[in-house]
Amino acid sequence: MDDGFKRAMERYVSSVDAVCDKLLAHLNETEDICLRSKRDLLAHRSRTRKMGYAFDGIQFIFHGKGCTAFNDTMFLDWDLGYRSRWCGIDPWKVAISFRRSGSELVRYYDGDLVKRLCEGCVTEGTMFSRQGQYYLTLPKEQTFKPDFPKAFDTLSIEHDGMRYLIPRNALIDRFIRKTTWVYDGIDKSRDRYMLEFLDGDKVVYTIPYDDIGYPENAIKIMSDVILRRVER
Repeated sequence: MDDGFKRAMERYVSSVDAVCDKLLAHLNETEDICLRSKRDLLAHRSRTRKMGYAFDGIQFIFHGKGCTAFNDTMFLDWDLGYRSRWCGIDPWKVAISFRRSGSELVRYYDGDLVKRLCEGCVTEGTMFSRQGQYYLTLPKEQTFKPDFPKAFDTLSIEHDGMRYLIPRNALIDRFIRKTTWVYDGIDKSRDRYMLEFLDGDKVVYTIPYDDIGYPENAIKIMSDVILRRVER
């Protein structure tokens, strides 16, 4: 992947992340609630049905599958991303965001070019595509191999003040086999789960979990099957 293109896409994604974090902070302060993630925000929206907010000089408007945030010097348009990500890279939304913000990245004002570059990155493995959007893959140098225990009898999952105890089973063993790497920065994830592996009453291994910092095949087991069962 061209370094300039990588930096441009990282800038777009981080800008969306930052404005969404500002929205959560605004809602938490003004409405005395505690939103931490995209999932929390969507649940809040389903209750309020409010389509727009104005704060800190920013207009924030929901539309279709995504949002637009803008002021006199900034314009961001995006669709909500895959799993807990605030956004992915929609080539034409990236292009219009750069263009209407007056970004110096004039090369990427062309959505067709951005799409061709994204497709090339998918071919070389530096991006992947989900539900019509593109995402940067995590570089292997930013991951570690977890040291899961061989001897344990229970998995404890803690999240948002809740704790679930699950006896060891084939699904947990499959999750372990599929977890060949974990993102180094996962401990900074705002909406992470904590996994504790117990042998009797003894905690033998602890590791954070979210649906970004693990391999997709492991996420499908933990988020789509194990967590769905215990949280419903």
